Amino acid sequence: MLNEIAHDKFSKTEAANQPIFAAEPDYDALLNRKAEILQEWKAGNKPGEKPAMSLRDYEEAQGLPDLKDPDLIPAKNTSLVINEVRKRIAREDPISLLAIESLDFEDASIELAESLENINELRDLYKLRKISVGGNSNSGITADEAARMKNCFSQGRELLLAGRNGSLMVKPLNFFYALTAYTYGIIILNNPLRYRKDMLPGSHGMSYLPATIQAQFGGDSPRGTFSDLVGAFPTHLVKVPGVSFNIDCAKSVMEFYQTKFDVSLGTLLSLIPEMADYYKLTTNRQSRCFPLEIVNSNDIRSVTWEFQIGNGEVRPSALAIEQAFSGFQIGERYGKTTVIVPAARSGQIRAMIYTDLRGKLWFIENPFFPIILPEVAVHFLITSMFSNIMRYRPDEWGSVLLNEVSSNISLLTRHYFSSFQRKFLLLVLRSTSRYLPYATSA
Repeated sequence: MLNEIAHDKFSKTEAANQPIFAAEPDYDALLNRKAEILQEWKAGNKPGEKPAMSLRDYEEAQGLPDLKDPDLIPAKNTSLVINEVRKRIAREDPISLLAIESLDFEDASIELAESLENINELRDLYKLRKISVGGNSNSGITADEAARMKNCFSQGRELLLAGRNGSLMVKPLNFFYALTAYTYGIIILNNPLRYRKDMLPGSHGMSYLPATIQAQFGGDSPRGTFSDLVGAFPTHLVKVPGVSFNIDCAKSVMEFYQTKFDVSLGTLLSLIPEMADYYKLTTNRQSRCFPLEIVNSNDIRSVTWEFQIGNGEVRPSALAIEQAFSGFQIGERYGKTTVIVPAARSGQIRAMIYTDLRGKLWFIENPFFPIILPEVAVHFLITSMFSNIMRYRPDEWGSVLLNEVSSNISLLTRHYFSSFQRKFLLLVLRSTSRYLPYATSA
């Protein structure tokens, strides 16, 4: 039976295949040297006369390798990610908070999702969300590529609506394929290494292990949609009224390919803020989600924030805090963990911070450290696993839904899908649009 749904198990092994990133050679230095050589070559040739040596031959004579050499791709990938991260952290983030009144929440989120399904808007969003694409009118993605993305978004929205209106018996498959369709757009709009849908590998980028009901990802796992989705978040935006900063996740993206994880559904469900109370109720285990409030600290010399983590009764482990905030001042007050973070250094923290349906922040005790998974990637894993259970163990899946396995398992499962159904479009909009929407009763 499917009692494994609530199991909290995960393991990791060091594993890597052909590298996707490399620190050497310094690709930026090669680009600079190429520009210098070009100027030297132009200076040595008179206009209108045939050059004594082709530019490429001159580059070779100066010891410059061919920058199109496939062996340099890992170094180029490193350059693309690091330069993108630097620019995102340096700018004032243009993504705006958007409060949606609870009574209009469902209709408004659908309207916002439909507004994305426009070729010109998608081309503009590509330049807005991905900085290192050039500033001229010809930079960015083509109209044809934007049209492909538009169709992915339309398909994702229709699959979501079908899942909302359908029985829980088939919701997992509808929701997983809806999320997969949107994921293609999330990758193109955000991943520094991807700018066409036909660049994406055909694999899901993760595996389902039916014997143990676990997901496997990272390390030497086949690359595909999931690994590209993780790579679409080289920075993680944390934004609430009065606070806005990007966490540098470049190291996480690169280290993703060094360690392979096997993780159970119960572990993944413990990472979802909306599941926190039900997770404890049904499993008798503490969720890995802890309320987080960021307030101004009393420091007259610089803008400084105090991170207040916990609810006064429970808080994360000391190890989780040390990993996430290494090098920062950590303390305790009124049963909460406090961390002093100068705003200028906020990008250096390595915390996994999620935002719930109502725009509240949560610190996640990260079982995958140093890998920082974006929340949408956690839902990708969960819906993939549930869709596999639904398809390949239909008799047991039916027993879960009919409350014949365990009332706690049934409640945990049902609450996940009701929560995910409400949050689905917010996750998509926060990852693709100009807005960070959240529900409010005000």
